Amino acid sequence: MTDIGFYHCTRTPAADAALKLVVRAHASGARVLLWADEVALTAMDAALWSFDAASFVPHGRDDAARQPVLLASEPQALNGADHLISLGRGVPPGFEGFTRLFNLFEEGSDAHARARADWKAIGGRDGVTRTYWQQGERGWQKAG
Repeated sequence: MTDIGFYHCTRTPAADAALKLVVRAHASGARVLLWADEVALTAMDAALWSFDAASFVPHGRDDAARQPVLLASEPQALNGADHLISLGRGVPPGFEGFTRLFNLFEEGSDAHARARADWKAIGGRDGVTRTYWQQGERGWQKAG
């Protein structure tokens, strides 16, 4: 069973939401794969080193398969991840190998259009649940 959350970032950049998700997922004991383009991966790598002076999230890039948080340009769980955070990349083929998928996208972006198509394509599939979340004044609100 794969639980897919579509996270529509309307108040903060998707990268900021992804950072918070990475930190929470790691704290829960999950192994995480963050899938993004090279520019976003470089920024996330720097953010994970500096987001909080009192804590550290062990992470690595594509070749650091033993890390609990893997930052990768391909959606392959080389670190045994059960959580996939897709930063503007949509839902990849083979997503069923993850128990949770967080699909983050911003208003009006190419990723927004991709999320609409993914939502329709995934609807009604066995073994998949999907939930649409939108940022509101008081945080994330379940909208579908």
